[in-house]
Amino acid sequence: MRRLFLGAVLLILACGGAATLPTPSQSAPARTVDVAPSTPIDVTDMMGAFPAATFFVVTDDGVKAIAVLNHVIKYTIPTTGAVQVAAAGNQIYIADEVNEGTRLRWIDQAGGTVLATRTEPSRRLVATGIGHGALAVEPTSSRLLALFADGDKRVVEAYEASSLRPLGKRFESFCGDRLFAGGSRVVVACLATGEIVISDNGVKAFPVQAGLGVLVAAAVSGDGTTLAGRGDGTLARIGATAVAPEKIEPFRPARLAPDGIAANDAGFAIALLTADVALGISELRGQLRYISFPAGDRIKEIPVGGLLSRGQFAFWSNGREARHIDLQQGFAETMTVLTGARVLPGGVGQ
Repeated sequence: MRRLFLGAVLLILACGGAATLPTPSQSAPARTVDVAPSTPIDVTDMMGAFPAATFFVVTDDGVKAIAVLNHVIKYTIPTTGAVQVAAAGNQIYIADEVNEGTRLRWIDQAGGTVLATRTEPSRRLVATGIGHGALAVEPTSSRLLALFADGDKRVVEAYEASSLRPLGKRFESFCGDRLFAGGSRVVVACLATGEIVISDNGVKAFPVQAGLGVLVAAAVSGDGTTLAGRGDGTLARIGATAVAPEKIEPFRPARLAPDGIAANDAGFAIALLTADVALGISELRGQLRYISFPAGDRIKEIPVGGLLSRGQFAFWSNGREARHIDLQQGFAETMTVLTGARVLPGGVGQ
Protein backbone atom coordinates (compact mmCIF):
# COMPACT_ATOMS: atom_id res chain seq x y z
CA MET A 1 0.00 0.00 0.00
CA ARG A 2 2.83 2.39 0.91
CA ARG A 3 4.50 1.73 -2.45
CA LEU A 4 1.30 2.42 -4.38
CA PHE A 5 0.78 5.68 -2.49
CA LEU A 6 4.36 6.77 -3.10
CA GLY A 7 4.11 5.78 -6.77
CA ALA A 8 0.94 7.83 -7.20
CA VAL A 9 2.52 10.89 -5.59
CA LEU A 10 5.62 10.58 -7.76
CA LEU A 11 3.49 10.13 -10.88
CA ILE A 12 1.60 13.35 -10.14
CA LEU A 13 4.84 15.25 -9.55
CA ALA A 14 6.47 13.87 -12.68
CA CYS A 15 3.47 14.82 -14.79
CA GLY A 16 3.57 18.41 -13.61
CA GLY A 17 0.71 18.14 -11.13
CA ALA A 18 0.52 18.72 -7.43
CA ALA A 19 0.09 16.25 -4.62
CA THR A 20 -1.63 17.09 -1.36
CA LEU A 21 0.38 15.76 1.58
CA PRO A 22 -0.34 15.83 5.32
CA THR A 23 0.43 19.22 6.86
CA PRO A 24 2.89 19.42 9.78
CA SER A 25 1.61 19.88 13.30
CA GLN A 26 1.04 23.50 14.32
CA SER A 27 1.69 22.88 18.01
CA ALA A 28 5.40 23.75 17.85
CA PRO A 29 6.84 27.01 16.51
CA ALA A 30 8.41 26.84 13.11
CA ARG A 31 12.21 26.87 13.00
CA THR A 32 14.35 28.30 10.26
CA VAL A 33 17.12 25.98 9.12
CA ASP A 34 19.79 26.82 6.56
CA VAL A 35 19.85 24.11 3.90
CA ALA A 36 22.37 23.90 1.10
CA PRO A 37 20.95 23.69 -2.43
CA SER A 38 20.31 20.09 -3.44
CA THR A 39 20.13 18.28 -6.74
CA PRO A 40 16.53 17.87 -8.02
CA ILE A 41 15.11 14.41 -7.45
CA ASP A 42 15.05 12.28 -10.58
CA VAL A 43 11.66 10.59 -10.68
CA THR A 44 11.94 9.17 -14.17
CA ASP A 45 11.87 5.60 -12.86
CA MET A 46 9.24 6.39 -10.19
CA MET A 47 11.25 4.24 -7.73
CA GLY A 48 10.01 1.19 -9.60
CA ALA A 49 6.33 1.91 -8.90
CA PHE A 50 5.57 1.97 -12.64
CA PRO A 51 7.58 0.28 -15.42
CA ALA A 52 9.41 2.62 -17.76
CA ALA A 53 8.06 2.82 -21.30
CA THR A 54 8.28 5.06 -24.37
CA PHE A 55 5.35 5.98 -26.60
CA PHE A 56 6.40 6.53 -30.23
CA VAL A 57 4.08 8.90 -32.10
CA VAL A 58 4.13 9.62 -35.84
CA THR A 59 3.87 13.36 -36.57
CA ASP A 60 4.56 15.71 -39.46
CA ASP A 61 7.95 16.47 -37.88
CA GLY A 62 8.92 12.83 -37.55
CA VAL A 63 8.54 10.07 -34.99
CA LYS A 64 8.57 11.49 -31.46
CA ALA A 65 9.66 9.36 -28.50
CA ILE A 66 7.63 10.36 -25.42
CA ALA A 67 8.63 9.06 -21.99
CA VAL A 68 5.57 7.62 -20.27
CA LEU A 69 6.63 8.42 -16.71
CA ASN A 70 7.46 12.12 -17.08
CA HIS A 71 5.96 12.88 -20.53
CA VAL A 72 9.18 14.39 -21.85
CA ILE A 73 9.84 14.16 -25.60
CA LYS A 74 13.18 12.36 -25.52
CA TYR A 75 14.02 12.80 -29.21
CA THR A 76 12.50 13.06 -32.70
CA ILE A 77 13.48 10.88 -35.68
CA PRO A 78 12.97 12.85 -38.93
CA THR A 79 10.89 11.01 -41.53
CA THR A 80 9.49 11.49 -45.02
CA GLY A 81 6.31 10.20 -46.66
CA ALA A 82 4.26 7.40 -45.15
CA VAL A 83 5.72 6.19 -41.84
CA GLN A 84 5.49 2.90 -39.95
CA VAL A 85 6.81 1.98 -36.50
CA ALA A 86 7.37 -1.40 -34.84
CA ALA A 87 8.39 -1.73 -31.19
CA ALA A 88 9.14 -4.84 -29.14
CA GLY A 89 10.95 -4.42 -25.83
CA ASN A 90 14.07 -2.41 -26.62
CA GLN A 91 13.84 -3.01 -30.38
CA ILE A 92 12.52 0.01 -32.26
CA TYR A 93 12.22 0.15 -36.04
CA ILE A 94 11.01 2.95 -38.29
CA ALA A 95 10.14 2.68 -41.99
CA ASP A 96 9.44 5.64 -44.25
CA GLU A 97 9.27 6.50 -47.93
CA VAL A 98 12.27 7.91 -49.79
CA ASN A 99 12.78 8.53 -53.50
CA GLU A 100 14.56 5.20 -53.90
CA GLY A 101 11.86 3.14 -52.22
CA THR A 102 11.30 2.15 -48.58
CA ARG A 103 13.86 2.99 -45.93
CA LEU A 104 14.13 0.74 -42.87
CA ARG A 105 15.97 1.95 -39.75
CA TRP A 106 16.89 0.34 -36.44
CA ILE A 107 16.86 2.97 -33.68
CA ASP A 108 18.67 3.05 -30.34
CA GLN A 109 15.74 3.47 -27.99
CA ALA A 110 17.65 5.31 -25.27
CA GLY A 111 19.01 8.18 -27.36
CA GLY A 112 17.44 7.95 -30.80
CA THR A 113 20.66 7.16 -32.67
CA VAL A 114 20.17 5.34 -35.97
CA LEU A 115 22.06 2.04 -35.58
CA ALA A 116 21.38 0.50 -38.99
CA THR A 117 19.70 1.51 -42.24
CA ARG A 118 18.56 -0.40 -45.28
CA THR A 119 16.69 0.84 -48.36
CA GLU A 120 14.49 -1.49 -50.38
CA PRO A 121 14.59 -0.06 -53.92
CA SER A 122 11.29 0.53 -55.71
CA ARG A 123 9.26 -1.22 -52.99
CA ARG A 124 6.45 0.13 -50.80
CA LEU A 125 4.96 -1.17 -47.62
CA VAL A 126 1.24 -1.85 -47.53
CA ALA A 127 -0.48 1.47 -46.86
CA THR A 128 -2.21 1.11 -43.49
CA GLY A 129 -3.28 4.75 -43.15
CA ILE A 130 -2.04 4.69 -39.54
CA GLY A 131 1.39 4.71 -37.87
CA HIS A 132 1.72 0.94 -37.51
CA GLY A 133 0.51 -2.33 -38.96
CA ALA A 134 3.00 -3.01 -41.77
CA LEU A 135 6.00 -3.83 -39.55
CA ALA A 136 6.35 -6.40 -36.77
CA VAL A 137 9.07 -8.00 -34.67
CA GLU A 138 9.09 -11.79 -34.55
CA PRO A 139 9.48 -12.78 -30.86
CA THR A 140 11.20 -16.12 -31.38
CA SER A 141 13.98 -14.73 -33.59
CA SER A 142 13.83 -10.93 -32.94
CA ARG A 143 13.77 -10.49 -36.73
CA LEU A 144 12.05 -7.51 -38.29
CA LEU A 145 9.14 -8.40 -40.56
CA ALA A 146 7.75 -6.06 -43.21
CA LEU A 147 4.53 -6.34 -45.23
CA PHE A 148 5.10 -5.18 -48.81
CA ALA A 149 2.55 -4.63 -51.56
CA ASP A 150 3.40 -6.54 -54.75
CA GLY A 151 0.59 -5.91 -57.18
CA ASP A 152 -2.37 -7.93 -55.96
CA LYS A 153 -0.17 -9.96 -53.62
CA ARG A 154 1.20 -9.25 -50.16
CA VAL A 155 4.74 -10.34 -49.31
CA VAL A 156 6.16 -10.65 -45.80
CA GLU A 157 9.92 -10.11 -45.86
CA ALA A 158 12.28 -10.86 -42.96
CA TYR A 159 15.38 -8.91 -41.86
CA GLU A 160 18.13 -9.62 -39.36
CA ALA A 161 17.44 -7.71 -36.14
CA SER A 162 20.57 -5.56 -35.81
CA SER A 163 22.05 -5.33 -39.31
CA LEU A 164 18.75 -5.30 -41.27
CA ARG A 165 20.34 -7.80 -43.62
CA PRO A 166 17.57 -9.33 -45.76
CA LEU A 167 16.73 -12.92 -44.85
CA GLY A 168 14.28 -13.55 -47.64
CA LYS A 169 10.56 -13.95 -48.05
CA ARG A 170 8.68 -15.19 -44.97
CA PHE A 171 5.49 -15.93 -46.91
CA GLU A 172 3.00 -14.55 -49.44
CA SER A 173 -0.75 -14.03 -49.35
CA PHE A 174 -3.36 -12.74 -51.77
CA CYS A 175 -4.67 -10.18 -49.30
CA GLY A 176 -3.39 -8.33 -46.26
CA ASP A 177 -3.89 -5.03 -44.44
CA ARG A 178 -2.14 -5.57 -41.08
CA LEU A 179 0.89 -7.61 -40.00
CA PHE A 180 1.35 -9.11 -36.52
CA ALA A 181 3.68 -11.56 -34.79
CA GLY A 182 3.43 -13.36 -31.46
CA GLY A 183 4.95 -16.55 -30.11
CA SER A 184 5.90 -18.63 -33.15
CA ARG A 185 2.96 -17.29 -35.17
CA VAL A 186 2.96 -14.60 -37.87
CA VAL A 187 -0.43 -13.25 -38.92
CA VAL A 188 -1.65 -11.09 -41.79
CA ALA A 189 -5.19 -9.75 -41.31
CA CYS A 190 -7.35 -9.06 -44.36
CA LEU A 191 -9.91 -6.56 -43.09
CA ALA A 192 -12.30 -6.39 -46.03
CA THR A 193 -12.64 -10.16 -46.46
CA GLY A 194 -12.50 -11.04 -42.76
CA GLU A 195 -9.67 -13.48 -43.40
CA ILE A 196 -6.73 -14.22 -41.10
CA VAL A 197 -3.63 -15.61 -42.84
CA ILE A 198 -1.48 -17.63 -40.42
CA SER A 199 2.07 -18.97 -40.62
CA ASP A 200 3.34 -21.07 -37.69
CA ASN A 201 7.03 -21.79 -37.14
CA GLY A 202 7.92 -20.50 -40.57
CA VAL A 203 5.83 -23.04 -42.48
CA LYS A 204 3.56 -22.26 -45.40
CA ALA A 205 0.79 -19.79 -44.58
CA PHE A 206 -2.88 -20.80 -44.60
CA PRO A 207 -6.08 -18.70 -44.44
CA VAL A 208 -8.67 -18.87 -41.65
CA GLN A 209 -12.05 -17.17 -41.88
CA ALA A 210 -12.75 -15.21 -38.68
CA GLY A 211 -16.47 -15.67 -39.34
CA LEU A 212 -17.36 -12.03 -38.70
CA GLY A 213 -17.47 -10.49 -42.15
CA VAL A 214 -15.63 -7.18 -42.53
CA LEU A 215 -13.10 -6.57 -39.75
CA VAL A 216 -12.15 -3.20 -38.27
CA ALA A 217 -9.39 -4.30 -35.89
CA ALA A 218 -7.06 -7.17 -35.04
CA ALA A 219 -4.05 -7.89 -32.82
CA VAL A 220 -1.82 -10.80 -31.77
CA SER A 221 -0.65 -11.31 -28.18
CA GLY A 222 2.79 -12.41 -27.05
CA ASP A 223 1.89 -16.10 -27.08
CA GLY A 224 0.38 -15.95 -30.58
CA THR A 225 -3.31 -15.65 -29.68
CA THR A 226 -5.15 -13.66 -32.36
CA LEU A 227 -8.11 -11.41 -31.63
CA ALA A 228 -10.13 -9.75 -34.42
CA GLY A 229 -13.31 -7.69 -34.30
CA ARG A 230 -16.02 -6.19 -36.46
CA GLY A 231 -17.74 -2.84 -36.09
CA ASP A 232 -20.47 -3.91 -33.65
CA GLY A 233 -17.91 -5.18 -31.13
CA THR A 234 -18.27 -8.88 -31.92
CA LEU A 235 -14.89 -10.58 -31.57
CA ALA A 236 -13.22 -13.73 -32.87
CA ARG A 237 -10.38 -15.29 -30.89
CA ILE A 238 -7.98 -17.84 -32.35
CA GLY A 239 -5.83 -19.54 -29.72
CA ALA A 240 -2.06 -19.60 -29.97
CA THR A 241 -2.03 -23.17 -31.27
CA ALA A 242 -5.56 -23.24 -32.68
CA VAL A 243 -6.88 -22.60 -36.18
CA ALA A 244 -10.60 -22.38 -35.45
CA PRO A 245 -12.04 -19.06 -34.21
CA GLU A 246 -14.06 -18.70 -31.03
CA LYS A 247 -16.83 -16.10 -31.31
CA ILE A 248 -17.23 -13.60 -28.48
CA GLU A 249 -20.52 -11.70 -28.47
CA PRO A 250 -20.63 -7.98 -27.51
CA PHE A 251 -21.37 -7.48 -23.83
CA ARG A 252 -22.96 -4.05 -24.38
CA PRO A 253 -24.17 -1.74 -27.18
CA ALA A 254 -21.06 -0.07 -28.57
CA ARG A 255 -18.88 0.28 -31.64
CA LEU A 256 -15.39 -1.11 -31.91
CA ALA A 257 -12.94 1.70 -32.75
CA PRO A 258 -10.98 1.25 -35.99
CA ASP A 259 -7.74 -0.57 -35.12
CA GLY A 260 -9.08 -0.51 -31.56
CA ILE A 261 -7.61 -3.83 -30.37
CA ALA A 262 -4.16 -3.83 -28.78
CA ALA A 263 -2.22 -6.73 -27.29
CA ASN A 264 -0.48 -6.29 -23.94
CA ASP A 265 1.27 -8.47 -21.38
CA ALA A 266 -1.99 -9.62 -19.78
CA GLY A 267 -4.10 -10.11 -22.91
CA PHE A 268 -5.85 -7.43 -24.94
CA ALA A 269 -7.10 -3.87 -24.52
CA ILE A 270 -10.20 -3.04 -26.58
CA ALA A 271 -11.42 0.46 -27.46
CA LEU A 272 -15.21 0.80 -27.57
CA LEU A 273 -17.07 3.89 -28.76
CA THR A 274 -19.98 4.25 -26.34
CA ALA A 275 -22.73 6.57 -25.15
CA ASP A 276 -20.94 6.98 -21.81
CA VAL A 277 -20.30 10.53 -20.64
CA ALA A 278 -16.75 9.89 -19.42
CA LEU A 279 -13.70 8.00 -20.54
CA GLY A 280 -12.98 4.98 -18.39
CA ILE A 281 -12.46 1.28 -17.95
CA SER A 282 -15.72 -0.32 -18.98
CA GLU A 283 -15.28 -4.00 -18.27
CA LEU A 284 -12.78 -6.74 -17.55
CA ARG A 285 -13.63 -10.16 -18.94
CA GLY A 286 -10.96 -12.81 -18.77
CA GLN A 287 -8.00 -11.41 -20.67
CA LEU A 288 -10.09 -8.70 -22.36
CA ARG A 289 -9.95 -5.22 -20.84
CA TYR A 290 -12.55 -2.92 -22.40
CA ILE A 291 -12.06 0.85 -22.50
CA SER A 292 -15.10 3.10 -22.99
CA PHE A 293 -14.53 6.16 -25.18
CA PRO A 294 -17.40 8.71 -25.18
CA ALA A 295 -18.67 9.11 -28.73
CA GLY A 296 -21.13 11.93 -27.98
CA ASP A 297 -20.32 15.49 -27.02
CA ARG A 298 -16.79 14.46 -26.03
CA ILE A 299 -16.05 12.95 -29.42
CA LYS A 300 -12.53 14.42 -29.18
CA GLU A 301 -11.67 11.45 -26.95
CA ILE A 302 -12.05 8.95 -29.80
CA PRO A 303 -8.75 7.30 -30.80
CA VAL A 304 -7.34 8.37 -34.15
CA GLY A 305 -5.03 5.78 -35.66
CA GLY A 306 -5.85 2.93 -33.32
CA LEU A 307 -4.93 1.73 -29.85
CA LEU A 308 -1.60 0.45 -28.47
CA SER A 309 -0.84 -1.16 -25.13
CA ARG A 310 2.07 -2.18 -22.93
CA GLY A 311 2.02 -3.38 -19.35
CA GLN A 312 -0.77 -1.70 -17.40
CA PHE A 313 -1.26 1.19 -19.85
CA ALA A 314 -3.08 1.69 -23.16
CA PHE A 315 -2.02 4.50 -25.51
CA TRP A 316 -3.69 6.48 -28.26
CA SER A 317 -3.93 9.86 -29.94
CA ASN A 318 -7.09 11.86 -30.48
CA GLY A 319 -5.47 13.57 -33.46
CA ARG A 320 -3.74 16.26 -31.41
CA GLU A 321 -2.85 14.83 -28.01
CA ALA A 322 -0.80 11.78 -27.04
CA ARG A 323 -2.75 10.08 -24.23
CA HIS A 324 -2.68 7.01 -22.01
CA ILE A 325 -4.91 5.28 -19.47
CA ASP A 326 -4.05 2.98 -16.58
CA LEU A 327 -5.86 -0.27 -17.34
CA GLN A 328 -5.96 -1.26 -13.67
CA GLN A 329 -6.95 1.98 -11.96
CA GLY A 330 -8.68 3.83 -14.81
CA PHE A 331 -6.98 7.21 -14.57
CA ALA A 332 -6.19 8.81 -17.93
CA GLU A 333 -3.76 11.58 -18.83
CA THR A 334 -2.70 13.76 -21.72
CA MET A 335 1.02 13.15 -22.11
CA THR A 336 1.66 16.03 -24.47
CA VAL A 337 -0.11 18.20 -27.05
CA LEU A 338 1.37 17.97 -30.53
CA THR A 339 0.96 20.10 -33.63
CA GLY A 340 0.43 19.28 -37.28
CA ALA A 341 -2.09 17.34 -39.32
CA ARG A 342 -0.63 13.92 -38.47
CA VAL A 343 -0.51 12.61 -34.88
CA LEU A 344 -0.73 8.82 -34.97
CA PRO A 345 0.28 6.06 -32.55
CA GLY A 346 3.31 4.16 -33.82
CA GLY A 347 4.54 1.83 -31.08
CA VAL A 348 5.37 1.41 -27.40
CA GLY A 349 8.81 0.29 -26.27
CA GLN A 350 10.75 0.12 -23.04
